[in-house]
Amino acid sequence: MIDILSSIPKNSIHYVKSLIEIEDLKIKVVNKRKTKHGDFRKGKNNSIVTINKTDNKYLFLLVLIHEFAHYNVFKKNIKTAPHGLGWKVEYKKLLNPVLNSKVFPNKLLELLNIHMINPRSSFSYDSPLVKELNKYDSSNKNFIYLDKIEDGTKFKYGNGKVYKKIKKRRKRYLCIETMSKRNYLFLPHAKVELL
Repeated sequence: MIDILSSIPKNSIHYVKSLIEIEDLKIKVVNKRKTKHGDFRKGKNNSIVTINKTDNKYLFLLVLIHEFAHYNVFKKNIKTAPHGLGWKVEYKKLLNPVLNSKVFPNKLLELLNIHMINPRSSFSYDSPLVKELNKYDSSNKNFIYLDKIEDGTKFKYGNGKVYKKIKKRRKRYLCIETMSKRNYLFLPHAKVELL
């Protein structure tokens, strides 16, 4: 539990400790995964939450409470889609006690309040929120956001492949991978490296 408590903002420790110490829930910090920040798995004897290792205390707290909401839905036997109304109600209820300026910086708190009106399956779809969260992440500062580069510009993405930005489509950007000529859609806050 010490790993978990040292990974969240100081003013949220007492609350998080009260949530997790009475539950039959194992929380495990794992190496960073590309496709998810965390997950919840139910087991016969006990359930497990895994959270990606990060030095971003705000991100860690949000993921922890997101996954704890999944656990509550399971424990209370709430019939809902994985990120349906039942989960949203639990997530809001669990996050509300720490959704204040003692835990989160003002700009981040402002964006979180907007996001929590109708939280999605991942805050990764909320570009302003992700960009603000990234300010508290010490890793990989040598990037530019895709929405900040001109159409027609070539860039390298985290997978090492080279792409060319074409144009914005509704919320995402159409890009072409230069070797295969295949089309891909990227979120505006994709971290890229200019060539």
